Amino acid sequence: MDNLHTIKELLSRIICKSYLPKSYFSIDDAILNKSTKIFEKDYLRWYDNTNIDINKLFLTPQLISVLCYRISRELFLKSQLFYNQQIGGNGEYAYSLLGRQIGLTEIFFSAEIGEGLKINHGGGTVIGARCKIGNNCTIHQGCTIGDRKGGRPVIGNNVMIYAGSLILGDINIGDNSVIGANSVVIHSCPPGSVLIGSPSLSI
Repeated sequence: MDNLHTIKELLSRIICKSYLPKSYFSIDDAILNKSTKIFEKDYLRWYDNTNIDINKLFLTPQLISVLCYRISRELFLKSQLFYNQQIGGNGEYAYSLLGRQIGLTEIFFSAEIGEGLKINHGGGTVIGARCKIGNNCTIHQGCTIGDRKGGRPVIGNNVMIYAGSLILGDINIGDNSVIGANSVVIHSCPPGSVLIGSPSLSI
């Protein structure tokens, strides 16, 4: 079974668990195929094979959250194209909520996230609207990336974010940085930084 068919099978099995109308989950193969291709890079952060295994997905529900984000993101981008900067339809909300329901992780579809996203454990993690995250970011449980005074963070490539951390506001986190557990990050930092504490300090 190829990856697109695997993802279709997965979705058919989890959409029935949603309280939302099934019509909200309507999606064409072009969007689903594009989402699957991007998701393959996320899957590789967990498993060393691009052939997606449905049983492994059920063993890592936080990966399902990432998949649902990829789908909701593509639906959102399509709605932006056709509805002149207005959110259209319900699909982006439906898949976003489905990912939150299955993997206990909220990733808003207007967040811009590079390939290779890895969420460990997942419970309670929130990636808010309009945040930007680069490639190969790793995020542990209970983290919040989001708004402070109307601004959202931009996080670089290969950043490690440990459990309970908050990254908030109009700040930039440089490539290859590490955010220690339970840190509150409200200031920008250069590449290769290690941040700990509340408010965070560089060490």
